[in-house]
Amino acid sequence: MKNVIENSDLLDRTYLPAQLVDREPEQETLSDAFAVDTETRLQNLHIYGPRGTGKTHLVKQFLTTFPSTVTTCYISGRNHDTEYKVLEKLLQQLIGEKTGTGHHVADLQRRLQKAVNLKTVIALDELDFLLLQDGDDLLYFLSRLENTAVITVSANHRSLEPELDDRTYSSLQPRVLSLNPYTPSQVQQILVERARRSLQPQSLERAALSRIASTTPNIAIGLAWLRVAAEETEDAITGELVDEVRPTGYNEYVTELLEDFTPHHRRLYETIELLDQDRHGSFLSGTVYDSYHERCTDANVSPLSERRISDFLTHLELLGLIEATYHYGGRKGKTREIELADWNGGGSSE
Repeated sequence: MKNVIENSDLLDRTYLPAQLVDREPEQETLSDAFAVDTETRLQNLHIYGPRGTGKTHLVKQFLTTFPSTVTTCYISGRNHDTEYKVLEKLLQQLIGEKTGTGHHVADLQRRLQKAVNLKTVIALDELDFLLLQDGDDLLYFLSRLENTAVITVSANHRSLEPELDDRTYSSLQPRVLSLNPYTPSQVQQILVERARRSLQPQSLERAALSRIASTTPNIAIGLAWLRVAAEETEDAITGELVDEVRPTGYNEYVTELLEDFTPHHRRLYETIELLDQDRHGSFLSGTVYDSYHERCTDANVSPLSERRISDFLTHLELLGLIEATYHYGGRKGKTREIELADWNGGGSSE
């Protein structure tokens, strides 16, 4: 089907624009914290912001500004959620060494200590997934490396102090940079610029942009929504069209978020969607597992254990796709009351 898209890459959430809208103060904070023309030790920094506030773009763009005398590494906790995986990736980025499995963490640490010769800045995006595993140990090790600074990025933890051992936090002592959600006018400004460079001229009505910008501050949702609308018309993207494809746009965003995860994550999320349609409210984690197990049986797929699915529920929660209220006590000790995140009200996260 023909549509109004001329360059789809610019509507992808991974596209890195040359300029970030209204993030100049944050860019200045980064530059001040990592001034490489001084003899002082590089600072560690923790960046917090709800999903869709441009944290990843801010960090990736900033890493390109360092001179050749500074080595930079970027790693996402979505794909690398253990200390071993991060150390393995760092060695690959720094010296091109592919270590594979079967080594001891201490061995990888010794190799990395030898590999760090120049000043090095390591960005750990999606830190929340590392903190579920042995991220504390990783941060302590990295904080003790000579000539190394760490940038941690989280959509869920404004401060790392409650999440880390006292020893680790004391060694890391990160400066904190918080990003506020985009305002509707900022969302509109960002989408206007993307649309101007990616869509056919005169193909986007102002009412359509206003609908998106007033619904969500999450740029990733806005881009997915706009792209889906653009794919559905050969004429113009109207406010009515945007309203019509709203569910499809959000589903596209969910699909993008879950790309780095397993098919069982997707099956679990779809199970929660079906429960929400049936019950229109919250439900306990045990109910979710029973429904998930039934759907696996119907599809002739081996279900994962209840404990593993409990971990996957935490992943969906960290991604901002579900909300959970925790209850303690009773026969099973801890259980969760779960519901889909209300993204329409601007409460969803990236």
